Amino acid sequence: MLRGLPVAVALVVTLAFVVPSFLLLEPQTSAEPVGEIPLTLGCCCLLLFLVGTYSAVTAYLKTSRTVQDWLEDATAMPARGSVAVFRIRPRVPALTLAGLRAPKVLLSDAAAALLGSRELEIAVQHELAHARRWDNFKKLFFRFWVFPGMFELEEAWSGAEEMAADDEAVSCASDALDLASALIKLSRLAPLHPTAMLTSALISQWTGSVNARVERLVTWDNRRARESSQPVRWYFRSALFGSALGMLLTYGAVLHSMHALTEWLVR
Repeated sequence: MLRGLPVAVALVVTLAFVVPSFLLLEPQTSAEPVGEIPLTLGCCCLLLFLVGTYSAVTAYLKTSRTVQDWLEDATAMPARGSVAVFRIRPRVPALTLAGLRAPKVLLSDAAAALLGSRELEIAVQHELAHARRWDNFKKLFFRFWVFPGMFELEEAWSGAEEMAADDEAVSCASDALDLASALIKLSRLAPLHPTAMLTSALISQWTGSVNARVERLVTWDNRRARESSQPVRWYFRSALFGSALGMLLTYGAVLHSMHALTEWLVR
């Protein structure tokens, strides 16, 4: 989520501090001219927003067309809860999660014939974990915020999400070995290739990610799994509560400081 963090922080600062300071402390009538700096920054932000919107719409349309091609002559299988499952004719993708509001698992005939029953089950559970984590929606969100030099960060995020889905799907060492076996078999089924942007494939296009996941799974330790699955939400909640309390205690002073800062910027 590091890619979306600057945007989230900017929204919080704008809505919680900048806008209230302007509404409460700015005179009702003012003849202050707007300086060149805020105009330039505003134009740059608008340009980034337009570029991000184009990137997101393009990614969505390309993914939709690709998924429709995959689903041609597909066979419906028993659904897993609210997630539909389809057998598809193309050899690749072997196993992937597609869709945003209505996610669906796509399983190729070749992958179904290659994997054993336990391997297939744990691989499908991995894709269902992506659905529960809304990973495809996160990828669409990232398309809106285009910044230079973000490829490495996005690659690292994708690898971390795959490992998180592994953790959620695996409950014991036996499951870990089955998933590792499925990864190895499917990586040999077809060369690694770029997948549709807004899908979550079991086998990513980065060989290093697959190798790291296999190494992690074959050395699976139940105690480590329990520790790694300990949610960091308690730390996050504590930090959020402390920040909210500090903001309430100093809100008036912060608004005056923010108003002074914005006044300086527009001059």
